Amino acid sequence: MSAAALFRIAVATLAFAGVSTAHANDAWPGRQPIMMLLPAGPGGSSDALARLLAEQFGTRLKQSVVVQNRPGAAGNIGMAQAARARPDGYSIALSWTGPMATNLALYRDVGFDPKRDFAPIGMIGCTPNVLAVSQASPIGSLSGFIDHARSRAGSTFYGSAGIGSSWHLAGEMVNRKASNGLVHVPFTQPGQALTEMLGGRLDAIFPVLPMTVPHVRAGTIRALAVFSKARSTVLPEVPTTAELGYPDLVSDTCFALLAPAGTPADIIGRLNSTLAEIVEMPSMKERMRDLGLTVTTGAPSLLTDYLSEEIPRQAALVAASGAKAD
Repeated sequence: MSAAALFRIAVATLAFAGVSTAHANDAWPGRQPIMMLLPAGPGGSSDALARLLAEQFGTRLKQSVVVQNRPGAAGNIGMAQAARARPDGYSIALSWTGPMATNLALYRDVGFDPKRDFAPIGMIGCTPNVLAVSQASPIGSLSGFIDHARSRAGSTFYGSAGIGSSWHLAGEMVNRKASNGLVHVPFTQPGQALTEMLGGRLDAIFPVLPMTVPHVRAGTIRALAVFSKARSTVLPEVPTTAELGYPDLVSDTCFALLAPAGTPADIIGRLNSTLAEIVEMPSMKERMRDLGLTVTTGAPSLLTDYLSEEIPRQAALVAASGAKAD
């Protein structure tokens, strides 16, 4: 066979392959369910968010979207599994600041690289940490709490949801303002820290907003400050740390959707546009508000930029706290 004939066959084969790939992507999603991996167990706020999104994605894509709970090692096990999934558009992951950024500084090896092993789909929303005290506490403000910790160094206790949690890192940010007068008491379950504070054995906790809201509304705890630059729409009466003269005290947890690296760009684009449609729905905004989340969405590049800034920021916070998970 002549060289010219071989060349024509090669060109035709490449063209056919390109058409076949385009058709395959155009047909996405087919009959196969889309699996949304969540690196956390059922029942928490992240699980509630995942199931809200799965339902809405399923409606818009006319395809079943199934939430897979894969807890363990603060999200590392699930994220490592998601990183190894086939990049065909049928595997996506819902993650948050901890597994995407904080864990890189807490663990020697998380088993994945959030920037190399994943293709960003988009940001979803963020929720800040809160300084909370019991209703019976005499402390009435952020500055009052800092003064209290300074004057009672070594005997002012705060609880957290575990070493390296956002609760812990937010508490250590305040601890530095209080001349290291605070004592950290880590727990394995968030509810344990709340119970201990309500029992008078802790002076404060720094939970994320979703856990705070029902107890504030029930009158059992008081929120003294929100660790953000803008007031929360969920607790608009609570001042921000920035308003109170501490603009560097910012701590929040942001949620995002990712896909395995190599997922076709057109599928990523459709997932991103569908996500934007979902989170901008008034009813969805209200549901997310109930979860303490402020919608933060945009192009996939917004998530890329977020990780580029947040990974070193979390590394600095972890280093300053001295926290290590292994």
